[in-house]
Amino acid sequence: MNIRFSILLIAITVFCSAQEKQEKEYNSATVRVNRFIEGTLATPYSDDSVPLVIFIMDAGAINRDGNDRMSKNDAFKLIAIELAKQGIASYRYDKRLFKIDALGIREHEISLDHFIEDAKSIVSYFKKNGNYTKIVLAGHGQGSLVAMIAAQNNVDGLISIAGNAQSVDQIVIQQLEKQAPGLDKSAAVAFADLKEKGRALNYDPALESIFSYKLQHFMKSWIKYTPSEEIKNLDIPILIIQGDKDLQVEVVEAEKLKEAVPSAEYALIENMNHILREIKGSRLENHKSYGEYWLKIMPGVISTIVNFVKK
Repeated sequence: MNIRFSILLIAITVFCSAQEKQEKEYNSATVRVNRFIEGTLATPYSDDSVPLVIFIMDAGAINRDGNDRMSKNDAFKLIAIELAKQGIASYRYDKRLFKIDALGIREHEISLDHFIEDAKSIVSYFKKNGNYTKIVLAGHGQGSLVAMIAAQNNVDGLISIAGNAQSVDQIVIQQLEKQAPGLDKSAAVAFADLKEKGRALNYDPALESIFSYKLQHFMKSWIKYTPSEEIKNLDIPILIIQGDKDLQVEVVEAEKLKEAVPSAEYALIENMNHILREIKGSRLENHKSYGEYWLKIMPGVISTIVNFVKK
């Protein structure tokens, strides 16, 4: 073989390998923890040990990317990719409710404690099956409360994203008081019955979406937790992230979490909504964004998480 040709061939091979490594900025793999838990592990394209963030989703039947069955925003898929590019691994998983039929689960049997068990199982799995410099739980909405409780079991940090401080019954009653005066009193009675008698039988039919038979077991398990009290049980670094255009969780809730744990870092991101997108216009724009997966995640979310995790 011609020597000059050989040298050229080697040079091309080295260049292509370098280019391929540059383009492949992260790895992605499906990881099944147990029959209830399957998700995606995104890792940096590196052999070094890195931190791991475990994302826990909001209320409802939400999949690993942050989507329900009716809309697609891909919030946590996009965050996972950006974190991996900046040297942080992440694991995001489908909630049990998203695969309820495939798992053979009846909705009325599910409780919040099942979500907490799942989060703890994931932490245990990655402690046994990984070499991470730290493990941080990051919960969104309802997932914030789940993360707070699961984080009491041997993790290195907590990130609360758009999480409430008050118990869910208080949140619902306050929202009804503003949006449907009169129904708040019926809801208060129903919640009290759930706590004291284990069942709510007398409530306004307009509240069926909250107090139907198949939901009461779950609501009873949820209302026993108050996030602003649970977060006090943690002796680890805490980051609280909130957007001021969030239609589902008010800024005051994040402020109350900060009051509960004064040492926590607090990031209020201007013009950010519940799914971490920038909103400068109307409520209609805000609602539409829930199905607009092509919108970029607010850069402040990424930089705030990266700085917190890498400390």
